Amino acid sequence: MGNLNLILFVSFALPLFISFFVCKGRVRAAMLFFFIGMAVCLFCGELSAIALELLPYDKQFFSCNIAPFFEELFKAFPILVFVFVYKPGRRMLYECSVMVGIGFAILENAFILGGMSETVSLLDALMRGLGAGLMHGLCTLAVGYGMSFVHTRRKLFRTGTVAMLAVATVYHATYNTIVQSSHLWMGVLLPVITLVPVLILMDKTENNRNKNNNKNTN
Repeated sequence: MGNLNLILFVSFALPLFISFFVCKGRVRAAMLFFFIGMAVCLFCGELSAIALELLPYDKQFFSCNIAPFFEELFKAFPILVFVFVYKPGRRMLYECSVMVGIGFAILENAFILGGMSETVSLLDALMRGLGAGLMHGLCTLAVGYGMSFVHTRRKLFRTGTVAMLAVATVYHATYNTIVQSSHLWMGVLLPVITLVPVLILMDKTENNRNKNNNKNTN
């Protein structure tokens, strides 16, 4: 059957490539970072396969203690390049950061569920979609938030990015640990519960920014 991971990546990537000629502006940027997230997932998947053969760890230990670190690091790199090269606004930065995580999660879910096609159920798909999908999106959003200070507060950008990358790594590792335990549902609910205060905070921040902009205009 060949490399299933590569086959799935190509089948998803080609329609996305076609969409670049149709979409414009922020939508095109979001689709691009969705594609980048999938590419990072493919790279990390191949890297994990090599590391598992070389390191004396089983798959569960690796996914809970090692994989979260380099996955979050590689997901953060394209966001960092985007910040320094294009200097996007905060809203666009947040959107593109989330799309990296969503793209990563969708391809990762396809890898995992495709590998267990004989036993997988709709319930498994729902749990993977809610759990891993939200988890990866929240982690890259956190890193994007740290990077959003690069053009206003350089010192806060350095410490904030490192801090949020550490938070994303620990959060990712915690999620992986819980979903592989007997408390699977707690792991699935963790990103769902986390999403609520994040959305409230983002909405409040956006409203405050709009009020400040209106004051400055007046």
